[in-house]
Amino acid sequence: MNPQSSTGKAESIRKRFRDWIRTRSDSEVAHSMFETTLVQGGSYVGRRFSTMGFSLLWLIDQEQVKFFGPDGSFLGSESIDEFCQQSNLQ
Repeated sequence: MNPQSSTGKAESIRKRFRDWIRTRSDSEVAHSMFETTLVQGGSYVGRRFSTMGFSLLWLIDQEQVKFFGPDGSFLGSESIDEFCQQSNLQ
């Protein structure tokens, strides 16, 4: 997938990730988010979003997102379509 074609989906993920953190934290969710583009063998493979210690790993070829807590522990995974669809419902 081309990084430019994923821009809309990335924005949905950012919004939904903030909502996801809000349900797990008593703190106000920071607006700023650290974002890393993931490249393997010269090809775009996904992104990592991080804020407030939480991270979300979006792996395009696996069509899923994986969640990690502030201590680095794996918190689960979900299909990217389900995850983004929840954002559209709110």
